[in-house]
Amino acid sequence: MPSNEGLTTKEVANRLGITPVSVRQLTGSGQLTVTGKVGRSILIDPASVERLASSGTRRGRAWAPKTAWAALALLSDIRPTWLSSPELSRLKNRLRKMDAGEVAILARNKDKTRRYRITVDGVPLVIEHLIPTGQTSMSDENVAASFGMSGGSGIAEGYVMAGDAQQLADAFGMVEDPHGNVILHEVEFAEPFERGKAPVAAVAVDLINSLAVRERSAGERVLNELLHG
Repeated sequence: MPSNEGLTTKEVANRLGITPVSVRQLTGSGQLTVTGKVGRSILIDPASVERLASSGTRRGRAWAPKTAWAALALLSDIRPTWLSSPELSRLKNRLRKMDAGEVAILARNKDKTRRYRITVDGVPLVIEHLIPTGQTSMSDENVAASFGMSGGSGIAEGYVMAGDAQQLADAFGMVEDPHGNVILHEVEFAEPFERGKAPVAAVAVDLINSLAVRERSAGERVLNELLHG
């Protein structure tokens, strides 16, 4: 039965054309946002469902996080030292045959996403603790020029290490909110961020996962340029 607070697992499975088991896996990775429970059944945020529906979910099994980050690093002119030479060679060959939408889908397990709500004044304070991505990374003039966008969205979106999201939430009094103004991407290892910023291909993927048409278009354009430019 539909609910004003969210969609059931069965409804989401029907909307995305996947199995209920896959729906639960997507909630576990943070790609679908749980808003509550009715009895033993979970309710899922409709906006997170539409975010996945806009890009699709059926272009193959998702890459493991280290493979996803290796692909995004290669596209960003960063050598992924965590994969062997044969693995890198195979990955390079595969990337040559792919488009932006396919990369975004296969890289969906690169992080676990958590969303929170904080006061407007708290947004810049949280950003200080993040490696910016998505719209937030547009505060860097070079990044903004590459994507043809500008900063100042009032959103704090960035990468943190696994476990840090809850620590930041506790420190700043943030509450979980599927429509919140803080988007934290938790990652398991730091190697892709050794330059102190997110790989540009990762920024592109995070923009593609936005519900905003302009952000998605900018992310797709830049990622396709990295793939075939």
